[in-house]
Amino acid sequence: MKKTILILEDDENLCRGITFTFERDGYYAVSAGSIKDGKRMLEQHKIDLIILDLGLPDGNGMDFCKEIRTDSNIPIIMLTACDLETDEVSGLMAGADDYITKPFSLSVLR
Repeated sequence: MKKTILILEDDENLCRGITFTFERDGYYAVSAGSIKDGKRMLEQHKIDLIILDLGLPDGNGMDFCKEIRTDSNIPIIMLTACDLETDEVSGLMAGADDYITKPFSLSVLR
């Protein structure tokens, strides 16, 4: 059975590119452009990895990461334009397993 990746990113072009890359590598990718849709995807699918943007139209990805961590240990990679050292430390302290800043290389993300 394919591993399922949730891509929570509001930039549709970037989301399509990430989805294409992971599906080409044999993963199943589902995407959401908001926290509301991300929560729905978490309910509907068995998610093995979350790629999470911080700047979402209906909330902060950092807060959503903390919420996920209250009852789940699904690996989370934060993918964000917030590139200050304090942002990275805050992301990791919020429960992210990795923190990658934009712009980024798809091979590094993979």
